[in-house]
Amino acid sequence: MVCLDPLTPDEFTLWYRHLGRLRLFWAKPVVELLPLYKIAEGCVLKARWASERPRLEEAYIAILKKMRRLDFLASLRGVKILITPEVVNRGLYEARGALYIYSTSRPCATGIYLEKPAGGHPEPGPDHVVIASSLSDAGYIVYLNRWSFNIDYMWLKNIEQLDDAVESAICEARRLGGRYVSVATGEGHLDTIDFMAYRPDYIYYTYKLAF
Repeated sequence: MVCLDPLTPDEFTLWYRHLGRLRLFWAKPVVELLPLYKIAEGCVLKARWASERPRLEEAYIAILKKMRRLDFLASLRGVKILITPEVVNRGLYEARGALYIYSTSRPCATGIYLEKPAGGHPEPGPDHVVIASSLSDAGYIVYLNRWSFNIDYMWLKNIEQLDDAVESAICEARRLGGRYVSVATGEGHLDTIDFMAYRPDYIYYTYKLAF
């Protein structure tokens, strides 16, 4: 029971668990992920996140395709995360991010594989495929998670490189059997990139609700 198009329930679970390693305000290391209930506009999940505190942090994730009154979430104790394609009134949230999803049926471009990027870039993890425009003078560098097909890190020389960067990730995800490529933002370095410049097939806004 997951209503986040185009992900299936199994894809969502795998994707969200890997996304938690980025420690966004709306996705942290997952200990448990449970479906709670389905409603006309979407569904609600419960997550238990690993925390630096002695106890686990509980979060409720409401995925709503259409906005409705949110007072049904008020009785839930814990962090409340809203994922929706609609814009929410500023007074209702504490933090905002976004989720961009690109279908791998789109055009793609072949990049160059790197074992390790040059200094100044973070160390890639064992789950990352590192792709660049060239070995020496790179116009972009992308770290694609080989299991979730999320772009965990991206560096661009300029915004004109965005199309090629995303399309190289699409080529790689397609090769690995993925149906989509995602980019998740929320208080991280990817927030500085305007991913709408290469229009996604799906766009969701993510909110940490203020009540």
